[in-house]
Amino acid sequence: MPQSFYEEAYLIHKIVFGAGFFFFLLLVVIVVRNRAHRLPLPPGPKGYPLIGNALSLPSERPWLTYCQWSKRFGSDVIHLSALGQSIIILNSARSIYDLLERRSALYSDRPSTVMAGELVGYGDSPAFISNGPRHRTFRRLFSEVLIPRRVEEWRPLQEQKIQILVRGLTETPTAFRAHIRKYIASLVFEISHGHIVEGDDDYFIRMAKQVDDDISVLMVPGNFLVDFFSFLRYIPDWTGVPFKKKAKIFKQTLQNALNRPYQQVKEQIAAGNALPSFTASLIERKENPTEEDTAIFKWASFVFYTAGADTSVSVLSSFMLAMAVNPTKQRKAQAEIDRVIGSGRRPAFKDRLGLPYVESILKEVYRLNPVTPIAIPHNLNPTSDDEYRGWRIPKKSVVIANSWAVLHDAELYPSPFEFLPERYHQQEYQMNPDPRKFAFGYGRRVCPGQLLADDTVFISIVTILALFDIGPLTSGEEPKYTPHLIRLVPSS
Repeated sequence: MPQSFYEEAYLIHKIVFGAGFFFFLLLVVIVVRNRAHRLPLPPGPKGYPLIGNALSLPSERPWLTYCQWSKRFGSDVIHLSALGQSIIILNSARSIYDLLERRSALYSDRPSTVMAGELVGYGDSPAFISNGPRHRTFRRLFSEVLIPRRVEEWRPLQEQKIQILVRGLTETPTAFRAHIRKYIASLVFEISHGHIVEGDDDYFIRMAKQVDDDISVLMVPGNFLVDFFSFLRYIPDWTGVPFKKKAKIFKQTLQNALNRPYQQVKEQIAAGNALPSFTASLIERKENPTEEDTAIFKWASFVFYTAGADTSVSVLSSFMLAMAVNPTKQRKAQAEIDRVIGSGRRPAFKDRLGLPYVESILKEVYRLNPVTPIAIPHNLNPTSDDEYRGWRIPKKSVVIANSWAVLHDAELYPSPFEFLPERYHQQEYQMNPDPRKFAFGYGRRVCPGQLLADDTVFISIVTILALFDIGPLTSGEEPKYTPHLIRLVPSS
């Protein structure tokens, strides 16, 4: 046979083999995809046709309902459906770690919402923006001032500002909530904007409080029907429908919080009397910023001061309540402080490593009444379904980590409803994990300011314990926490 025949036959063989191999791979992909679609969804409450579970989504204390569903269906992963939108609830440390940490590349996006995102404007916030270049820019800006080395540079200011709290508690101890809020505001706003808080009615304090209240309402799935029926956003404002009225109020609060503090720093820089701050450093880095630069700088400075205000206030309010109802724990911490520091000076950050029981109280405060019982929702990659433990997680699912469920899991934290600082350093409690792992978010969406917040809480707690006795409750009943995503001990 001629050589060309063998070459042609070999070429045809390669083409046929290659085509066969291609179709084999295609068949495997089809089979795998079909298998994935045949996989069951995680268990969950039965819904109604078309609307699913839209009518049963809890708007208050959703973390408790999620826990009840988890027990009812015998699963730490729960599936809900609301008008075709899949919602996945993660009620265990294992499921949160497996999906939000180990598969963070798939689960680090944020779900888009019509109410909070489009109508109010939070869609551009670093906390709610989708993954992409802009989100990475925000993370880089925050890392410049919130890496461990830079956080340590703020400690002298933290030790100085604590005097505001000491003075307030000495003069009017019953108004401790107002003193805590003023102290936290004085610290955070000076770092973020070089703003010196002058009085209890400071505009920054009121604005940060209102922003946190708004976000707590906006981010609960099911609170607004327009998030499921997006066409409702086209209803004219003049109709007076409730969600449109609320959106207008929320948007005005957001715009004031974005623009007014930023403009204040800009004017101070122009006048030459601006104090060093995070916002000043943003403004000064570019002489002629683009519109996009300005938008990013405004959002970065906004999140810096709003995220750190009410969350720290909530933690310290929980600490005061915990000490009031656990006097023996308070005495034990005070004895440790007296033994390590004595009475000749006030506590400082250098004392932290020598105060393990105070550190344990801080951890238990984080655990027992977490500031954010459920994390800000994540979103699964929109391109394909995921498979987890034999379940199908539909693409574009809203994924909610129920941190409260983890922090009250009896397998992780024995006697989970008791205030037990001993659980973190006594032999019989060695397996109790540090609750800070579940208090500041997950994966690529973890809070960049957690080190600064934790430092603030520590120096506050140790100073209060060293200088004051926190008496028992006078009302006879423990105050109830607010039912929102950012929980606060109410003032009355």
